[in-house]
Amino acid sequence: MQSMNLLRGGFMPVALRVSRLFFVLIDLVNVDPMYQYSLEFFRNIYRVTIKSADKEDPPLSKKARKAFFIKEFLGNLYRNVSRSLFVKDKLLFSFLICLKIMDERLADKGGLNIAEVRFLMTGGTSVTLDRPNPAGEGTWLSNKAWAGILQMSRELKIFEGFDIDMEKNVGWWENLYNSSNPQSDEHVWPGKWNELSILHKTIVMRLIRPDKVVLMIQKLISEEEEMGQYYIIPPSFDM
Repeated sequence: MQSMNLLRGGFMPVALRVSRLFFVLIDLVNVDPMYQYSLEFFRNIYRVTIKSADKEDPPLSKKARKAFFIKEFLGNLYRNVSRSLFVKDKLLFSFLICLKIMDERLADKGGLNIAEVRFLMTGGTSVTLDRPNPAGEGTWLSNKAWAGILQMSRELKIFEGFDIDMEKNVGWWENLYNSSNPQSDEHVWPGKWNELSILHKTIVMRLIRPDKVVLMIQKLISEEEEMGQYYIIPPSFDM
């Protein structure tokens, strides 16, 4: 009985990952009502992955089998589901997977900050200016964007003081706004803001250069160690 419990416990990371990815699949119905996948569809992908692990030669150790299964299952799920999605939704699917993996990695710290993810999805909703636009009226920084920055600095703890720093460095932010590739690492953000994660920088970009959010999300996915470039290039459809 004890050995069975040890064996079961050893594969808990696999069970946790698979269950999290199932809920990514379920959530797709909120993107489009056509995206409805059965439990049997999901189980078939699971079975295929088990068979793949069993065919490995030489046989995998327990540790290697867990790592192989997690990687192989993710790839199988992505290929099978991505082919059934509209082109406009393929990157969103990869992004949802990426968020689940990040949330799992941060489980000991309470997971991803839901308020931050929601802000990234919706952008700023405030239209009230507590302080005047530091760039002035009718300039590169719209009042709506500035209202969003004030809201972000007020509601999201990691951005506390961002609005004040932006007022002090408004010229630098204007240069970033005017850049053809503001998402590039060649831009060293002022002060502590350069230490923000890609996810947090994407939230800022959502406010000042929303046209670059897709590129930031692609960067986030490609730099996620369990995903990479493969997950931003939709798989080909083989007849």
